[in-house]
Amino acid sequence: MILFLDTAFNETKIVLKKDEKLYKSIISEKKNISKEIIKSLNSILVNSQSSTKDISIIYFNNGPGNFTSLRVALSCVKALAFYLNVPIIKLNSFQILALSKKDFKDSYPIIVAIDAKMNEIYWQFYNDKNELFQENQNYRLSSINDFFLDLKKYNFKKHYIVKNDINFLPNYKKILPNVTEAIIENKKIDFNHLILEVEKHQDKLKCKIEDVNLLYIRDNIAEKKK
Repeated sequence: MILFLDTAFNETKIVLKKDEKLYKSIISEKKNISKEIIKSLNSILVNSQSSTKDISIIYFNNGPGNFTSLRVALSCVKALAFYLNVPIIKLNSFQILALSKKDFKDSYPIIVAIDAKMNEIYWQFYNDKNELFQENQNYRLSSINDFFLDLKKYNFKKHYIVKNDINFLPNYKKILPNVTEAIIENKKIDFNHLILEVEKHQDKLKCKIEDVNLLYIRDNIAEKKK
C-alpha cells in the first residue's frame, strides 16, 4: 500500500493507494497541520480498512513550498518510515505539478512555476517526461523579470506552463504568447495518474531515511555562489 503525503501547497493532501483504489484526505490551510496530520491519517486508514503496517512505501513532496508544513511532514514521514521499516520516495513540487494531469502526457516542453514570494519565482523546465526523474537537477530561483528574460532566450515555438495559483504570473500569455497555460489547483491534481507515473520509476527513486530532506533551493543557490 502506498502512502502519499504533500504539505507543500495551501492544502495538505494525504492519499492512500490500496488494491488499485485511492483514498484521499485534504486538510485546509486554515487548520494546524501538526495537530491534524495524524488525525487525518488515522481517519483515512479507517476508511480504507487498513493499518499503518499495510503501508509498504511512502511518497513525500519535499518542496519547495510552505516551509512550516513541509517540516511537519518531513518529521512525520521519517518517523513512520523508521517505525514501519519502509522506503521513502521523495518527489518535489516541480515533478508533482508536471505529472498532475493526464493532459500533459505529450505536452512538452513544460515550464513549472511556483511563487517564491518577494517578487521571485521557483521554476524548472522539462523537455520530455524522462527529464522529470533525472538526478541532480539545477532548479531555478529568479526574479520574475529575469525569469521572463531567460525564457525569451529559449525562443520556444510552443510550450506549456504549469502553476498552482491562478493569480500568479497573470500577464504570462501577453509576454510569452506561444503558450498553453495550465493552472493546477490542489483539488484538481489527478492523484491516480501521478502515482501511476511515479510507480514506473519507483525502484530507482527509493531513498533511505537518512537521505530524505527538504529541497532548499535558496540555500543551494547561495552555497554555489560562495
